[in-house]
Amino acid sequence: AGRYPMERVAISGADEIIAGLRQGRGVLIVTAHMGCLELCRALADRSPGVTVNVLVHTRHARRFNDLLDRLNPQQAVRLIEVTEVNAATAVLLQEKIAAGEVVAIAGDRVPVQGDRTVTAPFLGVDAPFPCGPYLLAHLLRCPLYLMACLHEGQGYRLSFLPLAEEVRLPRAGREAEMARHAARFADELGRLLAASPYDWFNFFPFWDQKSTS
Repeated sequence: AGRYPMERVAISGADEIIAGLRQGRGVLIVTAHMGCLELCRALADRSPGVTVNVLVHTRHARRFNDLLDRLNPQQAVRLIEVTEVNAATAVLLQEKIAAGEVVAIAGDRVPVQGDRTVTAPFLGVDAPFPCGPYLLAHLLRCPLYLMACLHEGQGYRLSFLPLAEEVRLPRAGREAEMARHAARFADELGRLLAASPYDWFNFFPFWDQKSTS
């Protein structure tokens, strides 16, 4: 609703992203359920003209957008309902990337149906991770970043870490390449959680899932 004081949000690692967006080069951000993800709007607030599109697994995305518009007509964050990564999804998001916008997707949730998973070591135990972020990065041909939001002092720090300038998934060995990218994400996620474990709001048995890859 625009009531959180954005001066409490420190941002690091976003300069390169902003520079690319101003040149019309969109980016894909893979994030995790830590801290306060809604503060990703700070990226848009600090950079006029930047639009952030958040992919969500909910059929109520349109209602959420209507609510956000009523609370803050100037907000530049849009929710897009996606049940699986398919051709229609790719076309829509390619338009967003081509327009120099940000597309964000969670990388620490396995969808109820649809997307495949790969296995990667996470905090000492193998766990399933969705393939969606890396399939999208491959299809969109755009830079891939990790976004983290952790408590810092009386506010939060929004951090951006480059994961890949471009993701290419060869037909031969595609699963292994997606697993490599997922492992990089899992490794960085583990490092962040080690620094601030109570910022992770993970409310399901993460390791008690069966991979569908």
